[in-house]
Amino acid sequence: MRLGSKQTIKPSSKAKNGKMKQERTVVIMYHKPPNVITSHSNADALAKTHTEQTRCTVYEDIYTMKGFVADQSKTGKEISFEAATNIQSKLHAIGRLDAATTGLLLLTNDGNLVHQVTNPNAKIDNEQSKSVQKTYEALIMGHHELPEASTTISENNDGNYPLVTLLEKGATLSPKHGGQTKPVDALTILSHPTASTTLVSITISEGKNRQIRRMFHSIGSGVMKLHRVSVGELSLAGLASSQTTELQVGEWRLLSEDEIRLGLGWECRWLDEVSQVNGGRLSRVSGQREFNTRKTTKRRRRR
Repeated sequence: MRLGSKQTIKPSSKAKNGKMKQERTVVIMYHKPPNVITSHSNADALAKTHTEQTRCTVYEDIYTMKGFVADQSKTGKEISFEAATNIQSKLHAIGRLDAATTGLLLLTNDGNLVHQVTNPNAKIDNEQSKSVQKTYEALIMGHHELPEASTTISENNDGNYPLVTLLEKGATLSPKHGGQTKPVDALTILSHPTASTTLVSITISEGKNRQIRRMFHSIGSGVMKLHRVSVGELSLAGLASSQTTELQVGEWRLLSEDEIRLGLGWECRWLDEVSQVNGGRLSRVSGQREFNTRKTTKRRRRR
């Protein structure tokens, strides 16, 4: 498919008799490069002029098997996306990354897992009142410091430590951007690459649109580079307890069920039957959340 067209990228295989085989939860770990958009269609990324090249999507990279890191049983073999993943339904990103942001991006065929990770009120398991955290490294404008750990934060927040506001109160965003955020879960200074920049590590449990960029903007700074380091207990090298080779930029692999359970607090399950509807658009049935459009819903009501 030509880049810039409005066609949505989908797996190429067709179902027999309009029905797909039952699927199990699958999670893909992808090292997102810059200038790649997290969208099923690149129509929203059309260039401002006809001479500019349209950015590709993460789904183009994945469905075409670009960057696939196979296990030993599949090394050296040509293999389709469906054969490698056993996914025939639609793939969804677990928390989008904007075009400029790089790093860890998870994708799955399980809509409930998307909600588990992206909803700040979701729990990582039934025994812990802990949301799924996302950690980023951000290069921000300005020379920033934090007060000494031995002193009370509020006593030092006199304008010399604007980062403290994010730790104490969060950030006040505009209503259309989600309003007040929660305080960040963790914020540490890693280094000062130059006299006018600061490299920080920041951990949040929410997932508002472009939240980290807007949080730093709210305190008079700005994000120059942003890289997602981890989601839950997962980094680009897998679990800390059993790390594999770290994925390079543009590479992706399948997570094991143990990685999904220990890293995201999610038990893999058999998904409800999926069917092919509306000329090839896929949606879940039998009580699962549907991902088809309102237009499809209206068509069903007319029948």
